Order: sequence, then structure tokens, then C-alpha cells
Amino acid sequence: MSLSVSLQKIPYISLISRVARKRDTGIWLVGGFLRDIYLQKNKKFVDFDFCVEKDTLLIVKELSGKVFSKFIVLDEAQGSFRMILKRKDEIYTYDFSLMRGKSFREDLSLRDFSINSLAVSLNSKNVKLIDYFGGRKDLKRGVIRVIKEEVISHDPLRILRGFAFAANYGFYIESKTLKLMVSFKSLIKKVSKERVNEELFKIFASEHSFKIIKDMDKLGIIDEIIPYVGKVRGVTQGGYHHLDVWAHSLEALRQFELLYRGKLAKRKEILSYLNEELAKGRRRIQILKLACILHDIGKPLAKKKLKKRTIFHTHEKIGRDLAEKIASGLRLSLREKDILKKLIFWHLRPGYLADQITPSKRAIYHFFRDTRKEGVAVILLSLSDWRATRGPLINIKKRRRHEKIMLELVDFYFEEQKKKPLPVIVDGFDIMRRFKLKESPLIGDILKKIKEEQVLGKVSIKAEAYKAAKEVIAKKRAVKGKVSSEKRDRV
Repeated sequence: MSLSVSLQKIPYISLISRVARKRDTGIWLVGGFLRDIYLQKNKKFVDFDFCVEKDTLLIVKELSGKVFSKFIVLDEAQGSFRMILKRKDEIYTYDFSLMRGKSFREDLSLRDFSINSLAVSLNSKNVKLIDYFGGRKDLKRGVIRVIKEEVISHDPLRILRGFAFAANYGFYIESKTLKLMVSFKSLIKKVSKERVNEELFKIFASEHSFKIIKDMDKLGIIDEIIPYVGKVRGVTQGGYHHLDVWAHSLEALRQFELLYRGKLAKRKEILSYLNEELAKGRRRIQILKLACILHDIGKPLAKKKLKKRTIFHTHEKIGRDLAEKIASGLRLSLREKDILKKLIFWHLRPGYLADQITPSKRAIYHFFRDTRKEGVAVILLSLSDWRATRGPLINIKKRRRHEKIMLELVDFYFEEQKKKPLPVIVDGFDIMRRFKLKESPLIGDILKKIKEEQVLGKVSIKAEAYKAAKEVIAKKRAVKGKVSSEKRDRV
């Protein structure tokens, strides 16, 4: 497809061109759209960037008035504005920024990488690609290269943007550019957490994020994003492991991606589950990848020696609490934070289930009751964790059996989701009337027990439900009586 045909597919591009000529003001389409068109990326194009010679606000006001759209101020001092419009159930964003420097060529030289320095003038009716800095050549070679050294120090986020491009385009970072990134890596701490978050999750969006995270680890860049990594690196483990804690965590990420591209790739239900959007533009699979590298983050604080054995009791609880801080530091949404904490806290649980030759129905119910919708993600994290553990004490035969059980649990979850919800036999008001109870947490405990017995096929009528309720009430009263007795004894 020719460039001129591709341009005409951008809504209102002709209008923008007419306004540019009418006002005799230079307007250029720049950046990602042209890069991806050149690479023949098969994707929806909804974000467009424009460089404006002068009077940016006046032009944006005129355009938004003509297309009946709103616009927002991104940076008034820098003359940066965003026009947002909806067309045919699709939302488009048009970013207009005032030209930096004395010329458009100088403006392009200040862009992050050469591959993003392509441009097209909208003032001319003849469409011609502008390529001052070898962007097309670098796209062809698959190279990420800065045009000027100062672009990294001026905006250190470009370090992460470079790795995000490497992850999602399969490109490599040119050696001079890589050295600059390492030189200025400490400046990443000064970048807003929201911007860091966005680039990190672009890396996790790639099917090959392990390689990129590994490279960032070698260069010490990952430490600037997640400072806790430094405390995990080099922490040795027991005979079940062949790697230290951090190397093992990275290997868990590698194993998950192998699992995803292998056994999971053809399973539509799992792919749909993993690609569910949790927050705008971010999916469950990205949080799961983050959990892979953080699942043992609590081990350094939990590490102890017991009769020459290295143990990490409660590391999952410590890790969950540390994940709270890491998630807050990365500005994750509340839902993402909650899921990350659940994955880390429960990641050992599938192993305990798999220790049973045939896990009981009650144990399976308890697992999915506690993990809820994240149960499958917990199992996949556990599988990746196990596959990354290959020390001399590992029993390969037992490991294969464990993996089979875990994958059967995943199948069980999706089969259960297809079933109709069980009917409500009794509700809280029924329980309060039948046993003359007041509203309290006890009612919730009783209903949970009834539901559990119903799922297990042991309760199907009211009489059976009331019997189960009576047992819960009796146990609660027995515990309460024991506590009261102990208090009297102490007095």
C-alpha cells in the first residue's frame, strides 16, 4: 500500500492539510504511524502525532470546532495539545506539539530514536517521506539508535522506551545508544512512576519479554525500576534449586513464556483469560509476568537455616507485603495490585494440592474459593516456578505428575465456569429466623459452609442446609466457651 493511500485512511487528515495551507503554517505528521506503516504492521491506527510550526493552540481550536471534538492541554508551556474524537465506535487521539528548535530538521533531531524521526509535510499536495537521519535504514536493519546524545539525559524515560521497542519489534539497541542508556540510568528515578509503568508493561506485552528483562538486569537498569531486586540477587537456595533467588525468578519468567507459546497457545479459554484487560491497555498476562519475577521477593527476609537445611518459611506472606509497596511505587491500579498480591501469596498452594495423588474435591474447592478468578493464574505461576527449579533433589517423575495435576485443575476451573450457578437453598434471613440469631459475621460463615457442602453434593434441600448450619453454630459456641474458660482460669 502506498504512503499516500495510507495517509488517506487517517480520519480528517485532509482537513488538517487544508488548515495548514490556509494558515500558511507548517504541520507535519511524525513518529509512530509512519514507522509502523513502513514496517507493514497489521494494526489499528488510532494515535497520531503532529508537529506544528506556530500557533498550535489556534490550530487545535479551529480543528476541534470543525470536527465537534474536545481537546485537552498536555503542556501549555511547550505548546502541546491533544484532540480526542470518536468516529464509528473508535476513539482517535491527535497530539499537536509546537516545533522545537529553529527548524523542523532540528525538531526531528531531538526525537527519541531515528526510527521515530520519519515525517510527512501536510502543506504539500505531493506526499513525500522526510527522512533526514536514516530512519528507514535503521528500520530495515532493526536498529534502535539515538540521533543526539542529549535526548537520553533530557528525558531518561527514553531508556525504557528503547527496551520496549526492542521487545515488541524484535530490534536491537545500537552499542553507542546502549552505553548512553547505562550512563544515565540513575535518572530514571526522576521520571514519573506512571510513565515508567507504561513502558515496563509494554515490555511485558511482548511474547519475548524475558530476553529484554534479562538484558536490563545485566545493565542494572531493572534495579532503577524495582529497587528490591538488589536484595534478592545472589541469595542462595537449598538443594531443590540450581539458581539463586533472582536468577530463579528470571528463569520463572522464561519458563512461563515457553509455556505460553507451547501448551497454552492453542487453548482459547486460557488465552482469553490471560488477555483480559484489567486496567486501560493492560492485561492479566502482564501482571502474571511481573509476578514471575517478584514471586520470591520475600525470600531474603525469610531465609533461615534449620539442621543444615535452607528454609524460607512465610516468604509468600513477606513477598505479598513487599508487592504492596512495589505496586504502589509503580502506580498500579487497585485491581492490578490486588491480583499481584494474590499471585505471590498463593503461589505455593498448587504445589500442596499436587502433592496429593488425587486432590480431594474439598481441597480443590477451598483452593478456588480462596483464589477466586485468579486461581488459574496462580496455577500457571506455580507451574513456571516449578519448571524453573531444577536442583539435585528434584524428583523428575514426581514433577511430571504434579504438572499433570495442575493442568487438570485449570481444565476443571473452565469446566465449572460453564455450569449454571447452583440455586440458593436458604438465605441469611432464613438462618436468622430458624436459629433465632441476630445479624453478625456468623451468618456469613454459615452461608459459606452451606454453599461449600452444596458444591460438594452433600446439601440439596433445606433440612440438609439447616443441619450444616447447626454444626457451624455448635463449633462457634464450643470455641467461644473454651476461650471464656481460659480467661476465667487466668483470672
